[in-house]
Amino acid sequence: LFLIQLILMYVFTVYFFSNTDIFFTIDPETGLLSTTTSLDREIIADFNLTVEAAEKNNPLHKDKATVIVGFPSLSSQIEMSFEVTDINQFSPSFREPYVTFSTPEDLSVGSVIGKIQAEDRDYGSNGAIMYGITQENLYLPFSIGETSGLLTLIRELDFEKEGVYYLQIKAMDGGWVSKTGMVNVTVVVTDVNDNPPVFSSSEYIISLPENSDIGSNVFDIKATDADSGVNAQIVYSLIAGHVDKFLIDSRSGTITTLVVFDYEQEQNFDLTIKATNIGGLTLFSLSYFVIQISDVNEFKPIFSKKELNFSVFKNVPAGTVIGKITATDDDQGPEGQVFYLMFGQKKYMGFEINKISGEIFTTRSLRSQGNSHTDFKVLAKNPGVITGTNVDETLVRVTVIDINEAPVFTSVLYVANMSEDSPIGTSVITVSALDEDSILDWNRFFFNIENGNTNSSFAVNPSSGVVSIISLLDRELWSHYNLTLTATDNGSPPATGTTNVIINVNDVNDNAPKLTFNEAHVKENQPQGTVVARLNASDSDLVPNQGPFTYLLVNPSTDSAFSLTSDGVLVTTRTFDREQISLYQVLVAATFNITVEATDQLHFPVNNSIYVNYKGFTNASIDNFYLFLSLPLLSNFLSFLIRNVRGACFAI
Repeated sequence: LFLIQLILMYVFTVYFFSNTDIFFTIDPETGLLSTTTSLDREIIADFNLTVEAAEKNNPLHKDKATVIVGFPSLSSQIEMSFEVTDINQFSPSFREPYVTFSTPEDLSVGSVIGKIQAEDRDYGSNGAIMYGITQENLYLPFSIGETSGLLTLIRELDFEKEGVYYLQIKAMDGGWVSKTGMVNVTVVVTDVNDNPPVFSSSEYIISLPENSDIGSNVFDIKATDADSGVNAQIVYSLIAGHVDKFLIDSRSGTITTLVVFDYEQEQNFDLTIKATNIGGLTLFSLSYFVIQISDVNEFKPIFSKKELNFSVFKNVPAGTVIGKITATDDDQGPEGQVFYLMFGQKKYMGFEINKISGEIFTTRSLRSQGNSHTDFKVLAKNPGVITGTNVDETLVRVTVIDINEAPVFTSVLYVANMSEDSPIGTSVITVSALDEDSILDWNRFFFNIENGNTNSSFAVNPSSGVVSIISLLDRELWSHYNLTLTATDNGSPPATGTTNVIINVNDVNDNAPKLTFNEAHVKENQPQGTVVARLNASDSDLVPNQGPFTYLLVNPSTDSAFSLTSDGVLVTTRTFDREQISLYQVLVAATFNITVEATDQLHFPVNNSIYVNYKGFTNASIDNFYLFLSLPLLSNFLSFLIRNVRGACFAI
């Protein structure tokens, strides 16, 4: 158990006195104190020992261990006490696994709700118990004394928010390795009368017709109480105002009359109503009640006719007024005001009535109702609730008249592009239209070009709507057309719809270049190479079918007095003498460059090409020229192709 060590210069003897040697022994050399048998706290809980360290020649006790050390022999003693501790054998336990406490919701914070008691059969610290709330329940409004086990309220309770709490409490002993017991605790919160009755409104305004019988129901007033049980029971009473003219049922809150009221004598009455609960602590609230006596409606609205007829064309837009009905009421003021209502299934057939003016108007398109009849009823009433005797009704018959509507093109504008060299008969575009007439003959129509067909260049198929070319186009004359097309049906009278077709004519290279001037002057005696003129040419075609041009002299002779560069600069080739020759005529042409390619029909075609500079264009006429091609014979079958030519001026 213990190591008793005395630091000396000599070897010494260690021994102890008492009759405890049946329980303990000590090593005379090391001083190690050990038990010789098991200890039982329930038999002996405490031991007192005297331990001595002695040298040689010390008077020996009968139980000493001796070692001869020195002279004279010396010794020393120490008193030792031992307490036998209990083994932590048992866990804390509760008498019941579940504990329930009940507490009123108005319990003060800091008050004790109850006591948790656990037992531990161990002794000493092993039997000491500490209490705690489990981690997951720490948010609850409770705490527990660690040693006392007293469950205490730490936040206010509210029965109306939470009526029951569930938590776990643990009991832990004081052992070196502590043991734990658990108990489930239920805290039931009981209701107290801490909420007054509450009216849905602090003020009520109610209308009561004059001449109502005694005992007539005026209003069922209600208050609510957030408490429960007896604490929520409410008693109603009249405490101020015209309490002699009204009665209230103390349980239901129903207010009834005690007298007959006359609008002409007095119109307004008031009451103060008290709602009281009957719990231990009496709480109440008040509400102010106003009763307005209303004049009795003596007359009802009357229609002058029990049947009214109207007609409307089917193509009118939504919101079109088709007629107005009127009912009269001999009452004056608000009682004489008339409101109009449509009722019955037929009110959904595309019509509605203005409830103030009585005007009947369309709510949607009536196209699907051509040549049809719609009947519906209209009710005339005064303000307020319909009682069954204060209304009148009339039958309204509406005839929807079918009319011939014009066909509608599927597009308000069509656009097409055509090449000016398109042959006659070429289709340009197809137009289409729809006709919603329900009469068969009225929805059949034919197409026609009404306007914009300059030079009668186009025609339209009256049935299919295909627009085609009927005369050759020339962009230089008309670059675009704006055709107005019509679709006319077979109605009586016929109806016509229109659309526009824009046709843009695309350019092709069908115009030769033209020189812009034909006269130039040069002084005599000027040196060779003098610039006479810079030539320009024009082309009616569009880019890229116009220019750039190559200029050359037509049929130049070897002794020609002029030369011309490819870009149109005319220069002299010698010096002139006006006295010898005063006028020269030079024929100039602006040319196109053409490449002709020949390809044989072998499995792997072989082709060759020749570059041709055609000088035949001197004016706007279309000229022909002949080109003789000589190629090595590769096959009996050759095909020729013109390449790199703007427009379609040449063919092969």
